[in-house]
Amino acid sequence: MALVIGVTGVSGSGKSRLCSLLAEGHGDRITVLCQDSFYNGCGSIDPDVYNFDDLSSLDLESITMAIHNCKNRQQPNEIPVYDHAQHRRTGYRNLESTHIVLVEGHMMFQDAGIRDAVDYLLYVDTDMDIAIVRRLKRDIAERGRDVNEVTSRYMRHVRQASLKTIDIRSKSDFIIPNNKSFTNAANLLSNHIDYLLKEKGAK
Repeated sequence: MALVIGVTGVSGSGKSRLCSLLAEGHGDRITVLCQDSFYNGCGSIDPDVYNFDDLSSLDLESITMAIHNCKNRQQPNEIPVYDHAQHRRTGYRNLESTHIVLVEGHMMFQDAGIRDAVDYLLYVDTDMDIAIVRRLKRDIAERGRDVNEVTSRYMRHVRQASLKTIDIRSKSDFIIPNNKSFTNAANLLSNHIDYLLKEKGAK
């Protein structure tokens, strides 16, 4: 069976960056399963008013099944491909089986069933004001949004979701501070992952 590690924190806390650092140099032995793949899409609802930061916006059943398949290394393990510009799924891809899987998302671990599905839960602890600046830069650079759109969505939906995610901090197994840098913590975790991979006989 694979070891499944959840990585959570408020939007903009640095979850994706941490997963990239942990997966770096491990080739096909580590994969990352991202919450962003599992949005339902807003359908006919105006995306400017749809709440993408409510738990109901996610396909929790598919997330749970994907984690189950990862843990049991079942193939094929079909993961949705979600287009943030079109606000809809555009297809599916297969997530290859690996020894360690990082499951990353800012919202989905509000669900007790998904928390129970992972072996360990890491919480990336970042102050909300720092996280929103990071989110602002990301959404403009990577998702084609402007400042007004990002700040409006933050005040209407994201801030409330972040407050709910902060509650998950007390339910996590490990807390990683990231107001400045988590390079040292990432290196320690990476070394521990190397050890776990050797224990599993991964080459």
